[in-house]
Amino acid sequence: MAQPYLSVVVAARNDNHGGNMLGRMQAFLDSWMEQCERYGLTSEIVVVEWNPPAQRPRLADALRWPDSAGQCAVRLVEVSPEVHAAFPHSAAIPLHQMIAKNAGIRRSHGEYVLATNLDIVFSPELMRFLAERRLEHGAMYRMDRYDVSSAIPERTAGIDRLLEHCQSHVLRVFANEGLFGCEGGELRSDEERDIAGAGIGLGRGWMPVERQDDLRYRWIASEGRVIFQRPAGMGMAMDAEVGPSQGSEPLLVEALDEAGAVVAAASVEGHCRLRLVFPDAAESGAFTLRVHGRNLALFPELRLLHLRVQELRWEAAPVGSTGWRLDVVETRPGTDWTRTWQAPAAGMHNAAYLHTNAAGDFTLLARDDWFRMRGYPEFPIWPMHIDALFCYAAHHAGMREVILRDPMRMFHIEHSSGAGWTPEGEDERNARVERLRVPVMDYNADFAKWVQRMRRLNAPAIFTLENWGLGCEELPERRV
Repeated sequence: MAQPYLSVVVAARNDNHGGNMLGRMQAFLDSWMEQCERYGLTSEIVVVEWNPPAQRPRLADALRWPDSAGQCAVRLVEVSPEVHAAFPHSAAIPLHQMIAKNAGIRRSHGEYVLATNLDIVFSPELMRFLAERRLEHGAMYRMDRYDVSSAIPERTAGIDRLLEHCQSHVLRVFANEGLFGCEGGELRSDEERDIAGAGIGLGRGWMPVERQDDLRYRWIASEGRVIFQRPAGMGMAMDAEVGPSQGSEPLLVEALDEAGAVVAAASVEGHCRLRLVFPDAAESGAFTLRVHGRNLALFPELRLLHLRVQELRWEAAPVGSTGWRLDVVETRPGTDWTRTWQAPAAGMHNAAYLHTNAAGDFTLLARDDWFRMRGYPEFPIWPMHIDALFCYAAHHAGMREVILRDPMRMFHIEHSSGAGWTPEGEDERNARVERLRVPVMDYNADFAKWVQRMRRLNAPAIFTLENWGLGCEELPERRV
């Protein structure tokens, strides 16, 4: 078999973590291998079997495999219980996920390496994209994660039924802007307390609703999609305020049509009321608000906050309006951000707010770039924020983030509460960590401070030595 274009690295042990673990892993393996055949993607799967339980069969024997490898080879690399026992907290944490992934990345053969997890299914659109071999060195590829119902079809139903199930049983989406329900396709609305009026839906790029005293608002990322059903003769009014990442300078706001062309623009400052006028023919559809900000870093807030919108509603358009137009109707002084906890922080360079939500499920780089970074930080702690810390280190090492968008998707098969992060299982997971008495990377006290250091120096934090990924160990390997 030729050198694989892409290596897929996962860490696992046969301990039924999260419930129906073998069933979820089988879905991952079957869907990846069969789609590699369909789309001609030459790849390998590297399973790092960490600290295998003595009373259970090895994964190579517990799972089912095709008669021939075809376009995808499978290698199982074993990390023995004795090697595992040398790490701190080995009794409380049976699998050091990021160290295990490093071991697989180090032993991968592909030009590119995708670090993911054992319960992920990838959409045909993503598999076709990968098969086109358009990945680039110096890029870090990320994407949203879509959680789907755990009631996946039986293996005998075939991959197409599994893919149909994933598309039609989405529970939530982990996007760059936050966590959202996903009942309305792209819509990420909060009907009980949202800022948008009837006939106005908010899509990709809008952060969740926040509240300050009686004020409700949403921050917009660099771009925010608006889906609309417009009453005749109406324009859209927007109450908005320039945020702290813009400092004291005016902010350029643009409206883009569905083709991505800029159709209207305005320079805004302070607290303002904007009015977007539509062409008569634009009765329904979507447009995008885009801001061109200064990207001033904040601390401890890691987001870049340029514009917050407090309300979107319909109002009568000016008489005689015939096309797109964005007007500043009213302006008044805005918040003095220097007096708030979201004040701009001096001396931070090349700040970016990266897509680190569910980063452990999809981080794809060239193998050479993984080696430049020496893989993930190898902290023998509960595996929270370690994958996100790697993303920021890669950014400050000069790698550009590329977010793969719809219709390319990754689907995460839901597992039992507390096994991984879900909104329903957060309390249970926190109680489990406290009960085990294992250290955790705190978001503000640890993670955000590391990001602050990298921003100040515009340099990556490299946490591993030359023997990262158990480079000094001879690990047994089995091929199937």
